[in-house]
Parts: sequence; C-alpha cells; structure tokens
Amino acid sequence: MNSTQRPTLTLEVFLYGLIALAALALRLLNLGAHPLNDVEAQQALAVLAQVRGLADPTLGPHSPGYFFLTFFSFLLFGASEATARLGPALAGTGLVLAPALFREPLGRGGALVASGLLAIAATLLAASRSADGTVIAVLGLSLAVGAVLRAQALHRAESSGAGFWLYVAALALGLGLASGGTFWFGALALALTVLGMRWTQPATRAWLAETWHWIRAQRRVFPLTVVLSVLVVSTVGFTFLHGLGLLVDSVVAWLGGFLPSSAGRLPALLLIFLVAYEPLVVALGIAGAIRAFRGGHVMGQAITWFSVIALAELVLYSGRGLPDLVWVVAPLTLLAGWALYGMLEEFWAPSEVPLAAAQAALTGALAVFALLSIASYAEVVKNGGTDLADYAVSLFGQPLSISPVAQLAVAVLAVVLIFVIAYLVALGWSGQAARLGLLLAGTGLLLSMSVSAGWGLTQLRPGSPAELWWETPSADDVQRMMQTLSSVSNFSVGNPHDVQVTVQAPRTGLMAWALRDFPHAAFVDRLDPVINSPVVITPSDEKNPTLGSSYVGQRFDVRAVWTPDLSLPEWIDWAAYRRAPAQTAEMVIVWVRNDVQQLKSANTP
Repeated sequence: MNSTQRPTLTLEVFLYGLIALAALALRLLNLGAHPLNDVEAQQALAVLAQVRGLADPTLGPHSPGYFFLTFFSFLLFGASEATARLGPALAGTGLVLAPALFREPLGRGGALVASGLLAIAATLLAASRSADGTVIAVLGLSLAVGAVLRAQALHRAESSGAGFWLYVAALALGLGLASGGTFWFGALALALTVLGMRWTQPATRAWLAETWHWIRAQRRVFPLTVVLSVLVVSTVGFTFLHGLGLLVDSVVAWLGGFLPSSAGRLPALLLIFLVAYEPLVVALGIAGAIRAFRGGHVMGQAITWFSVIALAELVLYSGRGLPDLVWVVAPLTLLAGWALYGMLEEFWAPSEVPLAAAQAALTGALAVFALLSIASYAEVVKNGGTDLADYAVSLFGQPLSISPVAQLAVAVLAVVLIFVIAYLVALGWSGQAARLGLLLAGTGLLLSMSVSAGWGLTQLRPGSPAELWWETPSADDVQRMMQTLSSVSNFSVGNPHDVQVTVQAPRTGLMAWALRDFPHAAFVDRLDPVINSPVVITPSDEKNPTLGSSYVGQRFDVRAVWTPDLSLPEWIDWAAYRRAPAQTAEMVIVWVRNDVQQLKSANTP
C-alpha cells in the first residue's frame, strides 16, 4: 500500500493565492478616496434606498447584479464610496482566478501567467474600482465557460465532479444574466465565436455537438439552476421583486445603445486607450493570435475571434463606454499569458541566459533613453514649444542645444539600435539568445508601462478626465464642499449632518449621493422666494438667486471634462504624462444664510 499522499498545497495553488492577494490589494487600496460620479451615484443610490426601506423604482440601477452585491455591502458596512465599489472589486478579484479553469487548453503555465496579467491590467483594475456591473458580467460569463469546459473534460474522462462544475456553470451564467444589459456584449461575441468555430473546425464541431447533447440531458438541473440564480440575484433573495423589471429595462437600454442617436465615446478613444494603457496585453495578444493560427491551437483561435468580435461590437455600438473594453481586454489577456509562457518555453535555454541577459540589459537601457527623450520633448510641449527652433531641452539636468523634433529623432534612433543589436547578436552568437533577450527586455518595458498606466488611472489621477475612463468624472472639490457643509452644519445645529439643505439638482446624481447622510436635504427643480433653509446649493449660473433671506456663497467644482482635440505634440505630451487641458464641466455655489455665516465666523478661532 502506497502511503505517499499528494500535498494539499501545491506550488501552483500557492502562486494563485499570491496573485489573488495582490489583485485584492490593488483593488481595495484607496477604494473610497475619490467621489462617485453621476453614473456610479445613480446605481449606488438605488441600493441605498432599498437598504433604508425607501425603494424607489425611478432610482433603478442598470445592473441588478451590482444591486445584489452592493446591497449586502451597504447592509454590513454602511454606505460610502468604498462600499459602493466593494462588490465590483471582489468580482474583479474573482475574475483574476478564472484562468485556473482554462488550465487544460492554455496549459498550467499559460493560465498562471494570464492570471498574473489579469491582476495588473489597467482596464480590469479600473472596471473593478467602478460602481457598476460590467466586471460582474465578465466574471459570470468567464466562470460559466470555464466551468463547462471543466465539467465536459471530467465527463469525457468518466471522473467524478462533472455534475458539480455544471452547477457552477449554471450559477455563474445566472449571475452574468442578472448583471444587466452589458452581459449581452459578451454573450453575442461568444455566440458568434462558437458559430464561426463550428463552421471552420470539424473537430470543434464534434466537441460542441457532444457538449450540447450532454447539457441537454441535464435539462432538469441546468436550466432550473440558471433561472433560479437569475431570480435570486435580480430580486435580492425575492425581497425586491421590481428587480426583474430593472433587469428587463437594462437589456432594453443596452439594445437602445445601437441606435445612431445614442451618445457614446468616440471609437478612436477605444483604440487610443488600448494602446496607451494595455501595451503589454495588446502586443502579446497579437503575438498569441499569430501563434494560435500558425500552430492550430483551437482555444487560442477561439479567444482571438472573441476579442476581435467584441472589439467590432464596441465600434458599432453607438452608446459605447470605455468600461465596455473589458470584453476585449479580458480574453486578450488570456491570449497574452498563453503566448508569453509559450515563447519563454520556446526560447529558454540555460546556456543562452547570460548572453540574453546582457542583451536585455543593453536593450532596456536604450529603451529607457528613448523614453526619456520623449519625456523631454513632452516637457517642451508643456512649456509651449512645439517648433524646430528656439528651444533647449534638458536631459538628465543638462541643457542641450537641440530642437524638440531632433530629440524625437534621437529616440527613434535608440529604438533602431535595439533591433540592430539583436540582429548582431543573432548573427554573431545565437539567434535563440537574441530572441530571448528581446522578449525579456520588451516584456519588462511594456510591463512597466502597463503598471504605470494602471497606477495613474486608479491611484494618482482617478478624477482626471484626461485619463479617459469616465467622460465627466467627479472633481476632488466635491470632498472640500462636503467638509464645508459639515462645518456649517456643526455651527448651525451642533451636528455635521442635520442642517437643512435645499439643492437645485436631480435627486439621482452626484449631488444626491454626496448628501446621502443629510436627512433634511430637499431637491428642487427651481428656486423659490420662500426658500429660507440655512444652506442652499445652486448651479453656478445662479449668481443672485431669489431666496427668502440674505445669503453668502462659495463656488465649488463638481465635474470636469476633456475634449481630446490635440495636436500631435500635445498627444505625445499626454502619452508621457497624461497632461491635457481639462475644463470644468459643472460648478455649484453653496449659499449659507447670513445669520448662520456670522455665527460660524464668530465661533471660528
């Protein structure tokens, strides 16, 4: 009898655990530091109304799946910016582990690398820190497909556990369906991918037929589980039956986004965002697509077609938003992880490592020099210089009498030298070492660019419209406004939230969320001479509102906007530093009644 037991914690499981912890940390760090914008506030307010027993159908969210997760978040931890984003953050962490279900078609190493890339991808980081249901929809579809693959593999091997994974697939599909209209981006792309693979791949056609017949044989279990999970999620355990109506409304709203009248982001911004924020995933994803079609890798081809179809959908969809890019980035990251591991396996040779490392170091130095040259050019643009003459740029603190365009030429020359060195190494020593050196240097450089872009988007400048994620993000001035209101309330009634506030704004947007803890806040469509509350908040164009008393006002920015209409030098400056001429989209004036202001001033030390 063999007494040897398989270890309960393998190195692979340990690495997945580390990746999950890192992903969770990135998604939770400073999660509530930035105020919710209008899109996020609308959904968070609907959940808060239900938690407080004041459910209002007009406040319905676009995603019942988000409603479900955030309901428990508010119930357990209270309503705040952080708890409004907690559900998507946890869903985004779960998505990072989804490649584990694709270990057989992608290989264990490829799936593990893909998991690591999912943890740091800027698009997925931003989606996981946004109060909406997009990342929940991606998680549902990913788990459903992965669980079906796992269940079918166990069924064909006549092993136990196939039924369990089929239940997981049904529950995940129910979560995806309940996440709202955005789920149908992925569902449509998946359906078209399956049809294409069925027509072009005889072996895949047979596998799909076998899988379909097996799932149909489970018709007493699979459809019932899907329907039940949709009902439970959409209605928050049958306590909010209007959730089913909201689910239908969100699907109808998604379909309406195909109408030409829908105002979405420009298609060019999708491509700009992909190149600027996901350079590693895009480069390795393209390499993975080439390898998949050259090598006849069925799963790689399927993921490629899914990514291309999802991108085409977004271009055709008039109501597109940048968060919808997760449908392109998530599968492309799987492809990138598989390609990176495959190339490392192909090029790796212990005897070639020293030469490859030396080449990678030299390549990295040249690449950093090129980036610094571009950064110097961006500094010139910042100072107003874009012409050939009259400018002396500074590199490493030393002034150089060289024009900005010549500085760009130096950067291009450095890039050319990278490939010249690789060619010389391949010609004089080893082609395998040259390829490995390029792979190590290129991956390291693109990885640092991707991580830097994600950090800037989610931590350094989450409220900047130049980061592109939100068209009109909330301004940091909203927090200063709330501190001012709390101070006025303290002086007026002795409590930071009990002051009466009259607000000329919709009760479903940013201002309503910011004032969620003010029980005496009243929202009106227009001002009235009988209004006499201690605080009145109006749009900035109401410079002398007619009110029932005398007031003094202070202006605050609440939204910012940026129109990406830049020259080529300005685009280079944006790519290097994310600097752009942002404009204030909306300001409000907080009016404080004279007697309250005088009392506040008298008590101020």
